[in-house]
Amino acid sequence: MKQIINWMLVAIRPLVLTMVFLGAPHVLYAQPSDIALPKISIDNLKGTLTKEVPVEATFTINYTDEATGQPREERFRCLVSHRGATSIKFDKKSIKIAFLKQEGDGELDVRLPGLERTTDKYNLDAASIDRSRIRNRMAMDLFNSYSRLPYATDLSGRHGIAGTYVEVWTEGRYSGLYCLTDRVNRKLMGGKKVKNGVVRGVVYKCKAFGNGCFLTAGGTQPEEGNNAWNAWEVKYPNEYPVDVWKPLQDLMDAPWDTEPDATYANLVRQHFYWDNLVDLYLLTLVAGVADAGYKNSYLSLPDYTADQRFVITPWDMDHSFGATYCGTPLIDTSTLLGQSNWSKVPPFKRLLQNADFGFLAALADRWAELRDGPLSVESVSHLMFSYADLFDHTDSWQHEHEAWNYNPVTMGTTAHDEATYMVEWYEANHKELSALLTPYQTDGIRNIEHSPLNIDHSVYDLHGRRIANGQSSIVNGQFPKGIYINGHKKILIK
Repeated sequence: MKQIINWMLVAIRPLVLTMVFLGAPHVLYAQPSDIALPKISIDNLKGTLTKEVPVEATFTINYTDEATGQPREERFRCLVSHRGATSIKFDKKSIKIAFLKQEGDGELDVRLPGLERTTDKYNLDAASIDRSRIRNRMAMDLFNSYSRLPYATDLSGRHGIAGTYVEVWTEGRYSGLYCLTDRVNRKLMGGKKVKNGVVRGVVYKCKAFGNGCFLTAGGTQPEEGNNAWNAWEVKYPNEYPVDVWKPLQDLMDAPWDTEPDATYANLVRQHFYWDNLVDLYLLTLVAGVADAGYKNSYLSLPDYTADQRFVITPWDMDHSFGATYCGTPLIDTSTLLGQSNWSKVPPFKRLLQNADFGFLAALADRWAELRDGPLSVESVSHLMFSYADLFDHTDSWQHEHEAWNYNPVTMGTTAHDEATYMVEWYEANHKELSALLTPYQTDGIRNIEHSPLNIDHSVYDLHGRRIANGQSSIVNGQFPKGIYINGHKKILIK
């Protein structure tokens, strides 16, 4: 029977990949498998594997070549270390990998099977507290299915991490089922390198709670050569002159609490990409990401010398799809303020409190656009169950269950056990979201003339989404360049 199942998985692989590429019929699928998941061995450690100091090791990956169907082995020299804040205390730990040239110093770019990107650094996500082992991956998959950067990149604007499942051994000992992922860095974000000593592209990550994760400077100043300040760390560039912090300081110095309502939406657009904010907040509602916020998120901009708008990229979303931070079931579904910290921090805090800013309308319109496509119950359920099929049919779930059941969370006998619960949660959340957001949905430009909202001369974008509640901001030149609808007419702002 197992041979038959494996043959079927091989046979449907081209069809599955075609359906993902074409998007038909808006159904997402997990990676198919040939005979087993790729196997990674980390051996020849030249020291103790810890979080603090990376140690050199040998990285070996065994997998089935997609083109030939034949087994293949690749071996690399690398540096490895543990990663994570809360998760570091668990016995099954996540791992960071940095590939090195075979001889001498220097990083080595590698493309690993199942991933589209060539880079020198990867993560192995342990997902120790997640009973399903797929929550973070699911949230990332959904985000990547609809959200793109507002500018061109080599990866078609993707900025959420990609991942593929593997089994890992360390010094001959089974470590478990892991998700192998790329990382958020300058290349993924399409950032410009430092040029002639001038900082251009920057990538920051918020690592701790504190003033910084509420976009408050807190009275401290960054120090020369320090890559950490006010709960944030610099991920790029790799050198840390004081001016590397200026973009983030400028963001914190913005008058988020004192800006008048009439110009608040414009202030947001000066510092962020509007569509990115909409896509990010929608994800937290759709997946019920309960611990989301600036902490564990990335802030980046491609070229500070040309554009001061930041992109927010989500990270670490295993507290989602109906589970608490410790993996236990959470029956509650979404509210408009979500279950996360985003509703408590700028700019979301004020955007969610006043419908006239247009954010709630944009959120509702985006949900209406996606809820019957990549975010439909059908599509999300298929993705969840295809991951469960992958684990159960390759015996990787059985191996993981034997190694890590009750440590630290209880695991179902099969991967389908938790996937079934997640699907039921998502069905309820999907229904709740539609009820919450539909009242804010706009009718589109064709109906603006007859809309009672237009009696106050509201301003709309060309998608029919209200973005301001009066003419004063246009008259005072406080809108970005573009074409808008105001008073039943198109207005060009130069």
